[in-house]
Amino acid sequence: MIDPPAAPRGAREKIPDFRDPGGPAWPLAAIAILLVAQASMIFTRAVNWDESLHYGQLYDMAAGQPVNALQTLYLRLYLWVAALPGTAIDHVVITRVGQFLCEIAILALIFMLARRFAETRQAAMAVLLYLSTGYVLQNGFALRADPVVTAVLMAILVVLSRPTFGWRSALALGLLGGLAPMLSIKAVLYAPALAGMAWLCWSDQERSRAAAIRLVAAGAITALTAAAIFAWHSSILASADSAVGGSVALADSAARRMFFIGRPNNLGTWIQFAFTGLAFLVLFGISAISLFRESRPAAERLALAGLLVLFLLPFCYENTAAYFYVFMLAPVAAACAIGVQRIEARVPAVVLSAVLVAFAVPVIALDNREVIANQRRLAAELEAMFPKPVAYFDHADVAPHLLKRNPFQSPWGYRGYLAAGVPIYRKAIEREVVPVMVANWFTFRDLFAGNDELFLPADAMALTETYLPFNGPIRLAGKLVPAGSDADFEILVPGPYTVHEAPVLIDGTHHPVGAVVMLERGFHRFASDDPLRPARLLWGRHLAPRDRLDFTATWVPF
Repeated sequence: MIDPPAAPRGAREKIPDFRDPGGPAWPLAAIAILLVAQASMIFTRAVNWDESLHYGQLYDMAAGQPVNALQTLYLRLYLWVAALPGTAIDHVVITRVGQFLCEIAILALIFMLARRFAETRQAAMAVLLYLSTGYVLQNGFALRADPVVTAVLMAILVVLSRPTFGWRSALALGLLGGLAPMLSIKAVLYAPALAGMAWLCWSDQERSRAAAIRLVAAGAITALTAAAIFAWHSSILASADSAVGGSVALADSAARRMFFIGRPNNLGTWIQFAFTGLAFLVLFGISAISLFRESRPAAERLALAGLLVLFLLPFCYENTAAYFYVFMLAPVAAACAIGVQRIEARVPAVVLSAVLVAFAVPVIALDNREVIANQRRLAAELEAMFPKPVAYFDHADVAPHLLKRNPFQSPWGYRGYLAAGVPIYRKAIEREVVPVMVANWFTFRDLFAGNDELFLPADAMALTETYLPFNGPIRLAGKLVPAGSDADFEILVPGPYTVHEAPVLIDGTHHPVGAVVMLERGFHRFASDDPLRPARLLWGRHLAPRDRLDFTATWVPF
C-alpha cells in the first residue's frame, strides 16, 4: 500500500486533524455544528418580550416618535427593516440575522483574547464553552443591545491584549471605548476586565511612559467619542430634549436601583443557567483554582482575575435575565481557557467537545417552535383591527404601529410603578382614548382573574371595569349589562360602541343588537331590555375577529 504524500511542513497545524483527540479540530467542528443549529432557531424561536420592546423602539425611531438616546444607537442598523412588508414578528426575525453576525464576531474575539493566555486548541474550546451554554444559544441573536455591545467590549479587550500598543491601538481603543456606553450603559460592568487588561497591556510595554501616555490619551478619546456620539444621536431623534431627558432619567434610575449585594434577584435564572451550563460552572471553578495555583506573571493573573470576576455579577447586579449571560460570559469564557489547559491531559478535546455539545443538544431540541406562529397571528390580528394607530395597553409593545401607553411590565417596571404610587392607567384613560388592551402577561391575566396585587387600587378598578374579552388576549373597552339590571355605569373610554347579544336601554333610549352608540366619558344609565340575556357593548363599529386566537401562549420562558 502506498501512503499519500506527506503534507508540507507546518501544514498539519493549519488543517484540522481529527486523528488527534486533543487537537483543535474537535471544538472547531462542534462550533460549526452548533452555529448551524442555532441559525435555524433565528427563524423558529418565539420572539422574546425584550425583543418585542426593542422592536417597538426601532419602529418609533423610524416613524419619528420620541425615544431615549441611550441604548438605542444600535437600532439605527435596522431602521430600514420597519419599512418592509410583514408583521412586527417578521421584522424581528430579519434583525436577528444581523445580531447573529454580531455573535459570530463575539466568538472570534473570544478566541483572540483567549490566545493571549493559552494555545489555539484551548482558545477554541473557550469559544465552544461560550456558544454551548443554553442562554447563549437562545439569546445570542436576540434583538437587544447585548450582542452588539459585547462585540465592541470584547474588541477593546483584544486591543489591550496585543503585544504592541502604538498610537493606532490607542485610537482604536478610544473610539471603541466611546461607542460602548452609547450602545448600553451596562458597559460599565466590564470595568474589572478593562482595568485588568489595561494593566497587563502597560506591563507588556514594560510600564513605559510612552505606553502610559497612550493609555491616558485613549481615555480622553473615549470621553470625546462618547460625547460626540451622544450629541449626534440625540440631535437627530424626533425630540432631542426628550431623548436627552429620558436618557438622564434612565441612567439615574439604573444607578439607584440596579446594584445590590447578596442573593440574586433572578436566582431562578441563575439556577437554570447552572443546569444548562454546568460545564461552564465547572470550568470556571477550575480556572479560578488555576489562577492561584499556577505560576504566572502578576499582571497576567490580575488580568485573568478581572475577566473571571464578571461571573459574579448576578450576585450584585439586578437585571440578570437570560439575555444578560450573552454579555456577561464572553470575557469569562476567554479566561476559562486556562481551566481547559489544566484538565486537557485527563480530558482530551474530543471528550470535552462531546460533553459541551451534549449540554447544548437538549436546549436546541426542546426549543418551542410553535409559539412564534401564535405571535404572528396576534400581530396580524391587531394590524387588521386597527390599521390606523390607537392607544393601547400591553406588556411589551407587540403592536408597535399602535400607541403604547403603559410601561414595560418587567419586574423593574412594575416595582417602580408601585413605588411611585401614581395610577398611570387611570390617568392615561382619562387623558386620551385607550380602546384596547392586550392581556399578554401574567400581571394582566392575574388582574382579570381577581389578583390585583401588582396594580394600584384605582388602576385595578379602572382596568377590570373597562376592558372585556374580545379575541384571545385582546380585550376591548366595553360594558356588560346584566339581564334585568338597571344601573349607572361609568364610561372611561369614549367613542362608538356596538351592542351585542341583547338589546339595551342607554339613558332611556332603546338600542337593538347591532346598533352603534356614541358614548361620552362619564356616567350613563344602562337598563337591560331582555330579562334573560345580558347585553354586551364593545368599543368600535362592528369589530369582529378575523382570526380566532384560540391560544394562551404568547411568549416562551427563558
